[in-house]
Amino acid sequence: ASPGARETSSREFSSDASASAFDASDAMQRPPAEETALVAPGEAASAAVAVLAKGVVLKARAHPKLSLTWIAGLLITLLATGLRVSPEVAASYERDMAAADMSEPIARAARRLEDLERRHYYSKGWFTCNAECARNRDRASEARRHLGELQRVEQAQMAEVKRTVGVFSEYGVAETRERFWRSFAGGQSFAKRQSMWDALFITLGAARRDESTVAIVLRWLAQLLLNFTVGLVGALFVFAFNLWSVVFSYKPHVLTGVAFAVVALVAAASMVATYLFLMYFAAASGVAAVAAAAHAQARIEDSTGGRARSRVQYQQDPGGPASSSSRPPPGYRPHSH
Repeated sequence: ASPGARETSSREFSSDASASAFDASDAMQRPPAEETALVAPGEAASAAVAVLAKGVVLKARAHPKLSLTWIAGLLITLLATGLRVSPEVAASYERDMAAADMSEPIARAARRLEDLERRHYYSKGWFTCNAECARNRDRASEARRHLGELQRVEQAQMAEVKRTVGVFSEYGVAETRERFWRSFAGGQSFAKRQSMWDALFITLGAARRDESTVAIVLRWLAQLLLNFTVGLVGALFVFAFNLWSVVFSYKPHVLTGVAFAVVALVAAASMVATYLFLMYFAAASGVAAVAAAAHAQARIEDSTGGRARSRVQYQQDPGGPASSSSRPPPGYRPHSH
């Protein structure tokens, strides 16, 4: 072989050997994927759950009375059914309640009142009321008084029947439970409607501000938690307002009625607090997992890009500065003797 061919072959071998050495050195110095990602998303979520659980346990230990009250209220909400009555009392209660029911005459009186109010509305002028208008107004007022009298009679008759079983009976507890879950469902419906509109407005606003998908999701999640907090706390106040009508309808003793109202309010507040706590708990775990995944992906991309740039630079100059200085000048031709 000629000297030029030997020199070219030697140079190619040196370049391949240098690249292999760089690969080996890079493999020895490059950290594994687990170290590059630092924290996996699942580990981040588990860590968030552990931190929150530890915080809850510490708070519970710091406030034992409040914690026991919360647990007792939750157990009452889930398990309490009220005092059972004997079959004879239950049969008498059902019979007397059916006799006290005045739904049909009340419905007829309500329809008549609606008709008379419509007649009065169409017979009056903008600022005047003639004889026909005054006559329709008096008839509507009389129908309104009659309807109110029927409702008061029905309530009084039912209160006498309910008094025989008591507010702590299974009937009183069932009626209170039905009022609570109705208010709770109303708070959920409010939160869902508000969250739907918030999702629409947040998406439209993000399109103008050029926000990322993660930012949009986090903003909507925060608004969702706020809506459910406002809706369920408002539902709790609505239930507390309606609770007294349920208690008074059984005509209990003052102390008995106050005790029942306190127990019912503690149980309702415990249920609302538990529901909101689970929502915030799940949201915190999800945010921690998403943040860990984004951080891990960013570190992996940075590490991969840095190694690629180093490899390109090394391949452009495999021999380093010393190799560049030892190369023969352009146009050099070896002489053979």
